Amino acid sequence: MALIYLHGFSSAPGGNKGRFTRQWAEAHGIAFHAPDLNLPTFEALTVTAQVEAVEALVRSLPEPPVLVGSSMGGFVATAVAHRGSPLRSLILLAPAIHFAARRMTHPAWAAYRERGEMEVFHHGEGRPLRLGPDLLRDLPRWQGDDAWRIPVPTVILHGRADESVPLAESEAYAARNRGTVLHVLEDDHGLLAPPSLACLEAALEAAFRSRIPPDSTTAGTV
Repeated sequence: MALIYLHGFSSAPGGNKGRFTRQWAEAHGIAFHAPDLNLPTFEALTVTAQVEAVEALVRSLPEPPVLVGSSMGGFVATAVAHRGSPLRSLILLAPAIHFAARRMTHPAWAAYRERGEMEVFHHGEGRPLRLGPDLLRDLPRWQGDDAWRIPVPTVILHGRADESVPLAESEAYAARNRGTVLHVLEDDHGLLAPPSLACLEAALEAAFRSRIPPDSTTAGTV
């Protein structure tokens, strides 16, 4: 019985949602994994390296895990599911659906597409880091995810005031993937308001309901 947490772009496993999911898993006796997805390094970051690392982790586990993905980690989670890794369920937190397609077309990334590099504030490191051209070269491989059909029970939490990832993308994902439940929350991209964390906790409990001892304690919010 395992829970894997996938952090977002320019982040790290120890962020707020990563700590929350870790606390919840530890309180319920569930093995917790939170790989560092700055792979192979942040400067040389690629989606391919992230997806392959998560696939290897899933293969190493004795049974299918629950995969929780935040923002870009949510996109990586859907890619792992699309490619056939055995998963118990997905919990996607403001998932960056169409991550590749938006980076290839969005005006905010025009300078990166032109120069092949950009400076990004890395929240895990607490300082700006250089993002090199490897991601740009890798992105075309991961376009077209609107055609993916994910046969894994999925819960999506998305804030109505999200300014980073359009809510419409999660709505479209839920519409084209049967077995997906979308919770629209009064929150922003961070999903750290108490009601949002309560919804995440409920989603975790539902994902493991048949495997959690009835006398387990409940994790607190952060």
